[in-house]
Amino acid sequence: MNIRSFRTVLYLARYLSTSQPKRRKLQKLAQTDPDLSFNQASESLKGMCRHLLTIAGTDLTVHGLENIPEEPVLFVGNHSSYFDIVVTMASLPRGSGFVAKDSIGKIPGFKGWMDLIHCLYLDRSDLKKGVQMIKDGIGIIQSGYSMMVYPEGTRSKTGQLADFKGGALKMAQRSGAPIVLVACTGTRDIYENNSRLNIMPAKVQLTFDKPFRIEDLPKEERRFAARYAKDRLQQLLDEQKAAADSIK
Repeated sequence: MNIRSFRTVLYLARYLSTSQPKRRKLQKLAQTDPDLSFNQASESLKGMCRHLLTIAGTDLTVHGLENIPEEPVLFVGNHSSYFDIVVTMASLPRGSGFVAKDSIGKIPGFKGWMDLIHCLYLDRSDLKKGVQMIKDGIGIIQSGYSMMVYPEGTRSKTGQLADFKGGALKMAQRSGAPIVLVACTGTRDIYENNSRLNIMPAKVQLTFDKPFRIEDLPKEERRFAARYAKDRLQQLLDEQKAAADSIK
C-alpha cells in the first residue's frame, strides 16, 4: 500500500466518522423535506468524491454535461473499477441514486449516506428481491430523482462491455424517463491495474451521451433496447480510447 492508498483509507474513515452528526441531521430532515435532504447529502458526497480523486492524483476530463436534461433520468454506464461511482458522483451537476451490490450497503456508516440519495442494493442470489429493486427504482424516478445503473452486473477487466443483464433498462421503460449513457475510461489505472493495493495518478475520461427514450427508438431497436444501448456505449468507449491514444 503506497501513500495515496493510505491517505485514501484514512480520509474515508475520517469522513464516515466526523460526518455522523450531519448524516443524522439529514436523516431527520428527510422526514419533513426530502428534497432538501437529498440535495445536501448529494453535495456532501460529491465533495467527498472530489477529494478522493485529488488524493489519487486523478486527471479527470468530463464531456457532455450539457446533455443531461433537467428531468430525472436513468444513467446507464460501463463498469470497470470501484472508482467509476466516485468519478461519476464527483461530476454530476445534480445528485443521483445508484444501484450497488448488496455488500456495499453493509459497510459501517456508509449505508446511511447511500440511503439519503436513494441508492438501491442488488442481491443477485434472490430473483424476487431483484424484481422488487426495479419496482423501487421506478418509484424513485417517478418521485423526481435520477438513478444510475451498471447493466453488466460486474466489473469488466478488458474494457469490452459484457452483455447487459435482463431488466437493466426497465426503470426507464416503465417510468418513461430518458436514458443517458455514461462512458468512463481510465479508472482501472487508478487502482485495479496496480499491484499491492496501490492507488496511482491516472487520466480518466467521462462522457455523458445525448439522452434518448426507449419509446422514441425505431421499432426494431425498441425491441432490443438493451443491445442498442450497449452498442452505443461501446462506441463511446472506443472513441474515448482512440482520443487518448492519439495524444500519447
